[in-house]
Amino acid sequence: MFVEALRALYGYNRWATERVLEAAAGLSPEQLLMPGTAGHGSIRNTLVHLIAAQRGWLSWWNGTLTAEEAIALRPDPVDFPDLAAVRAAWEGLEGETEAFVSGLNEDQAARVYSNPMPDGTTFRMPLWQMMLHVANHGTQHRSEVAAMLSGFGHSPGNLDLLAYLWTPGGAAPAP
Repeated sequence: MFVEALRALYGYNRWATERVLEAAAGLSPEQLLMPGTAGHGSIRNTLVHLIAAQRGWLSWWNGTLTAEEAIALRPDPVDFPDLAAVRAAWEGLEGETEAFVSGLNEDQAARVYSNPMPDGTTFRMPLWQMMLHVANHGTQHRSEVAAMLSGFGHSPGNLDLLAYLWTPGGAAPAP
């Protein structure tokens, strides 16, 4: 049952990020790069951070990077000069995320990942908790981007989980 909840949460993550990217398509190149009052500076930089964080965690979970490599993964926003580049990065990541989440079972969700930390302690956390963190992290940064988009007159609309659950293809039956 818990894996179904994770799948619903990651379905929401995809849906909400797509809404933000669709709203961002209405921006001028200057607005995309303009320093904002939240997030990681500009809309572009905040979206790149959101993508990079999810990419790093997913890469550790699926074994394509070690924990150290995943932590060190810090793409330069300059390598994403426009929304098309940001969207391409998101679409590639989303495909990998969907494959990972759709293949997840309860035992895998309970697996504890560990990694030594620079201070001599050891990070230990079950996958399901890390997955909740990444989804929540995405919610934070999408809300920052949504506020900046709204300031430019391009609100992504309602990004609430409930709005997703009530959409066709969402995880709950229509009311």
